[in-house]
Amino acid sequence: MSEFKVGNVIKVLVIGIQPYGIFVRSFDDEQYSGLIHISEISSDFVKDIHKFANVGDIVFAKILDVDNTTKHIKLSIKATHPKVRYKSNYNKLKNDDKIKDFSQLNLKLNEWISEQLKEKNND
Repeated sequence: MSEFKVGNVIKVLVIGIQPYGIFVRSFDDEQYSGLIHISEISSDFVKDIHKFANVGDIVFAKILDVDNTTKHIKLSIKATHPKVRYKSNYNKLKNDDKIKDFSQLNLKLNEWISEQLKEKNND
């Protein structure tokens, strides 16, 4: 019998799929089974669970909760992947002190346009 702890990543066998999640059984201790809820499959929207797993597949999942009395485990596949922070670049740009306004562009724009018109007329 294996000792299951919240936060551990374990190998599980997919034994069933429903529209709301994936039913699995532990590889280490077949008495333990559980559910990977659809919200714990991926950080992205999951329209079709079969694109992520099928019955008979072996997957790795992180333990979110364990009930040793009922031998039920709640698991997450998405928790095994590093979090991607798409907004970090946006926030960095937003808080950048160098980008405050377009006043410098406004000062130079007429000059650049005049130069381009002169070059075009000379050609």
